[in-house]
Amino acid sequence: MAEKPRVGKVVMRASTNPINLGIGAAAATLAIGLGSLPLAALGVLAYGALVAYDTFNPTFWKKVYAPVAPPKLRLPEPKSIDDPGTRSALFQIIATKAELARVLEETPADVQAALATTLSSLQELENQAARLVQRAEDVARHLATVNEDALRADSAALAQRALATKDLAAREGFAEAKAARDDELRTIGELRSAKDRIDASLMHLVAVLGGLPTKVVHMRALDSQAADKFGGDVNAELEAIASELQTSEEVMKSLGEINR
Repeated sequence: MAEKPRVGKVVMRASTNPINLGIGAAAATLAIGLGSLPLAALGVLAYGALVAYDTFNPTFWKKVYAPVAPPKLRLPEPKSIDDPGTRSALFQIIATKAELARVLEETPADVQAALATTLSSLQELENQAARLVQRAEDVARHLATVNEDALRADSAALAQRALATKDLAAREGFAEAKAARDDELRTIGELRSAKDRIDASLMHLVAVLGGLPTKVVHMRALDSQAADKFGGDVNAELEAIASELQTSEEVMKSLGEINR
């Protein structure tokens, strides 16, 4: 939900604006050095005027409430990824980035302009991919330590112990232990399904990004109107994959973080 603009926040930002503070501090330093009260008063007035100007300046309001750009995430080094599927997807994403950069260097400015929206959305796609690669690796490393057959055998053994004992408290204890094992197995199943979903989303991203260099070359051969339409189609495709990646990321968040 967007934050409702408030004058108090703007005044606070104007008051701490480095330029305004610098002018006020310079005037104060000079006034102290010269022992001049009028100069000090002038410095206070100048600082106040600058704060007031910023407070009632629409451009400054826009700056204060401008949306914060998402931090740029770096894709991890493929050699740092143990899971073969995730590592393969990462290699292909990096290779496609390099190829797209090469193709764009040879692309006329008017075609690049038609792709402006598409190219600007690639950073957020990369951010999402970087987050999903790390989550996929976390899950894969955890699952590599799990022995599901042993857990199932333990659950079955606990069920047998619960049936065999005549002591009510012991029976309840065995039942609770079995329930805990079964819950762990259920969570492992959910993690495997989530990992599959991430793998599918990453491979979809690989396929879409892999086709971008060819589509850019295709756009070079089109007239401007057709290129604009083609660029819109490409952007719609990227928006769809971004939504898919976001869904995969939300699924992972709902499962909680996996201990390394």
